[in-house]
Amino acid sequence: MTQSTLVDSPASTKTSKSPQRPAGSTLRATLQKADYERAFGILEYCDTSVSVVDFKQRAVEALNSYFGFEHVSFFAGATFHNTFEDLTPLTEGNTAKMLPEYQGRWARHDVFGAPTAMRQLVSSGVCSLSELSAFGPLPAAASAYVRHFLIGTWRMESATAMRLELPGGHTALLGMFDPDPDKVGRCEAATLRLVSRQLSAICRGLPVSLPTASLNRLSARQRQVVQLVADGLSNAQIAETLTLAEDSVKKYVSRILGSTGCRSRMELALLARSQRL
Repeated sequence: MTQSTLVDSPASTKTSKSPQRPAGSTLRATLQKADYERAFGILEYCDTSVSVVDFKQRAVEALNSYFGFEHVSFFAGATFHNTFEDLTPLTEGNTAKMLPEYQGRWARHDVFGAPTAMRQLVSSGVCSLSELSAFGPLPAAASAYVRHFLIGTWRMESATAMRLELPGGHTALLGMFDPDPDKVGRCEAATLRLVSRQLSAICRGLPVSLPTASLNRLSARQRQVVQLVADGLSNAQIAETLTLAEDSVKKYVSRILGSTGCRSRMELALLARSQRL
């Protein structure tokens, strides 16, 4: 695979001598073959999700596997700012231990809720603490959150957020934390930005949750029909495969949807995949 360039937001800067750049300025980050392999690995892993609930878990697992993030959180809400109020986020690593203090004291001061961070997340999908530092001084409350909570209490020198679009116009924020201040450099941030756009595309088409009905109660013939629906066959193709009239297949599908509570063939296919029919 040849090297390609991806327009990125300002490079992470670690020294006080670094020039400040206004939000929205860009630098180019050259992605290598390994960067694309990590991105494709994450997308391939998450593309098999069968619901938003399943997607959340897979996204967290993929970030751990391909980027080595051990401390990850997945918050969701109806709007960008509502995400910080999620009372039941998915947490991995030390984020589970951090959650009570975060919800009790720091959620409204989260650095990624600051205006500069919000603009960065909305425009590019990813924002890192090092990038925010390069933009200039943080708001006092956000600075206290970083100094006292992230670094002072939990020794998280690196913090990165990824914004995703969920079904129904809802928003998710994945938080990735690490004791290493250099965990997310310019190439890592660019790779995460590439991933964020595609993860949003995957997640927007998923059902929020799957029906709780089990396929085990279906007859053997009905289960055959479900399997063929899950394989993407049309009613005419199913009729030919099972040597049935097409009208009979339509009745089978209609009864199966009613029995399982699925609202569409897509939901039925996802249910079949989740229960590994």
